Amino acid sequence: MSTTVPVTTDTLPTNVPKLDIKGTNWVIFSLRFQIAVEAKELWKQFDGTNPKPVGPSTTSGGVTTTSPPDPVTLAQWQKSENLAKHLLTQRIPDSTMLCVWNLPDVVAMWKEIVREYTEK
Repeated sequence: MSTTVPVTTDTLPTNVPKLDIKGTNWVIFSLRFQIAVEAKELWKQFDGTNPKPVGPSTTSGGVTTTSPPDPVTLAQWQKSENLAKHLLTQRIPDSTMLCVWNLPDVVAMWKEIVREYTEK
């Protein structure tokens, strides 16, 4: 009899450490975090290669109008974005989360975290 272990997409594996507030484990954290997120096929949310969908633009009489994006595509992107934020906030210090929470997307949040912890 074989048992299948379900793959959960909403949690990180235990080998991804919590990021130390002083950044002493930044290198190992960032490597393991990226590997885990890539395995969940969500790294594109972090590196910016899966941008938020926008609708087509048309120009008529010098006025450009942008239509709303496809609702299904937007919903899929938003689901990935929300899951990426959830994964990110599982292993960063509360003080770091408070500093990046107001940023517009995971790309901006991750860039700020990288900037902060590579300067420490």
